[in-house]
Amino acid sequence: MTLLKTLVWIGGILLAWGYFQLPSGSGDVASRQTLSINEEPDRIVLGWSGPVQEPMRERVAAALDRYKMDPRRLVLVLNSPGGSVEHGRTVVAAIRGRDRAIDTLVQKAGVCASMCVPIFLAGRERKADPEAYFMFHQASLDRTAKEDLKRRELSDSERAVISQVVKITETAATDDLYQNDFDIRGVKPAWLAMVRKRIAGRDVWMSGQQLVDEGSGIVDSLVRTSAR
Repeated sequence: MTLLKTLVWIGGILLAWGYFQLPSGSGDVASRQTLSINEEPDRIVLGWSGPVQEPMRERVAAALDRYKMDPRRLVLVLNSPGGSVEHGRTVVAAIRGRDRAIDTLVQKAGVCASMCVPIFLAGRERKADPEAYFMFHQASLDRTAKEDLKRRELSDSERAVISQVVKITETAATDDLYQNDFDIRGVKPAWLAMVRKRIAGRDVWMSGQQLVDEGSGIVDSLVRTSAR
């Protein structure tokens, strides 16, 4: 493969850069996703558990439409390792595109990691248990793209070029995420800038209590909940 062809090929791969890495393990994504609905006298609780991938948007949007005329408060409880940036943005758009306010919550021992955080931020009121956990990290190519790169027979010079292109693209993708998906209502720019530096090459985990103590603006208020 010539260097030019390599660059054209990697450019095509990078058109789909909009993915956070998912936890290790394969299998049908849909089988690891659930949307529970619990109707209470004063509120309707939608509980999402699983990756931010298809068909999350469709399920959440359908639930919002189902209760669009219901006067009870809507709460979306999140427990997710994150997933696709592209799909996460469609979930956020589905929430914000309806004239139906919804609050978000992460319960005790629950996790809201990577692309789950922008979905959490779409809530009108954002609550978390002090012992809920949030994770922030850099954007990266999805697993399929990385495995494809490894399988290719490439020269050392081609691999060096690809490595540099991937690094530049992932940095640009991360900058875009933190500027457009995290920097919204109430989130403190100075705190975001600090986290942006801390995530270089590693995952940063923080509890709901820590986020409030640091004045991040991610969590509006803390609430004690039972473990999921």
